[in-house]
Amino acid sequence: MFDKTLSSLSDLAVHFIGNKSKEEELRLSAAQSGLDHPTRNIIWHYLQSAFRDPAFYQFNHPSGLEFNNLFKVCQSLFSKNQDFLSASRQMAQLLFEVSDHPQVKSGELLVIYFENLRYSGIEAPAIALFKSEQKHPFLFTEEEDANIELYSYQGINPTKVDKAALIFNTDEEEGFQILAVDNINKGDEAKFWFESFLKIQMRSTEFVKTSELIKVTKSFVDQDLGADAPLERTESLEFMGRSKEYFELEEVYDPEAYSKQVFQDEGVADRFQEFVKSRDIQNLELDSNFDISDEALKKKGRVFKSVIKLDKNFHVYVHGDRSKIEKGTDDDGRQFYKLYFDEEH
Repeated sequence: MFDKTLSSLSDLAVHFIGNKSKEEELRLSAAQSGLDHPTRNIIWHYLQSAFRDPAFYQFNHPSGLEFNNLFKVCQSLFSKNQDFLSASRQMAQLLFEVSDHPQVKSGELLVIYFENLRYSGIEAPAIALFKSEQKHPFLFTEEEDANIELYSYQGINPTKVDKAALIFNTDEEEGFQILAVDNINKGDEAKFWFESFLKIQMRSTEFVKTSELIKVTKSFVDQDLGADAPLERTESLEFMGRSKEYFELEEVYDPEAYSKQVFQDEGVADRFQEFVKSRDIQNLELDSNFDISDEALKKKGRVFKSVIKLDKNFHVYVHGDRSKIEKGTDDDGRQFYKLYFDEEH
């Protein structure tokens, strides 16, 4: 979704961010890093590897955007009120100040400035932040006299991004449009990058709403409907199959129509709508109508996989009528599925 045409990478600075709680230091570069043609190509690949989903965030602060320090630095850099190197050093200082938890790893912070960057319909100046925490082994050869020697070193793998953020100079009054990832930490551990440093919240877009609604539906089926007694696998597949069918056939999500079509029981449908409201902690307004994102449906395809895995012997793919598959237990206590069909292909 990145378009290299007319995109222009202009500045790069690298700083080392230690862990304050471990008495590691902050090392700020005195000058920008060089940008030869091979380096530019690798950085471009690094960028493409990092951001694959168009799930946008925006800077946030409970007391107002002006209290989000990283937002203010980005604002100053975009408006040319601050030079790139001093802004990058200030960003590194902000990251160092919140790197005080024992589980936060030290690493290099790459700050990159694009005079222009094209991505998924957006074209604007942008700031990219990459924090590299894991070093990967690399081999290289060097010819010495009549021999070719093999050496190894530890470095940054441009195909494996640890933490990253991409801030576009658009919608400034709302906190800019931001892409962000943390491929190392999940759940509460990811809060360090998203909440402590970036201080961002999800933007309410069709892609995000569709993705979140699919995730909430799966959680409801697994956690609420299966709370008293676990659902049979075929039951779970049937609910998710009707969910997929709705998203594939409809262009606009309607909360009431969706819940009734998927769960086919008014009481369960009402429970689901209350469940959605309780899970909408990002205030995405999931209980309102919105346009369905086909891209989100494709990205979430694995949620709808209609396969029953039986030990290591069989995979049963269920695509339609659940009444044609029956589960049972024989006299020896072995479980079995009985399948009914009209034709064999």
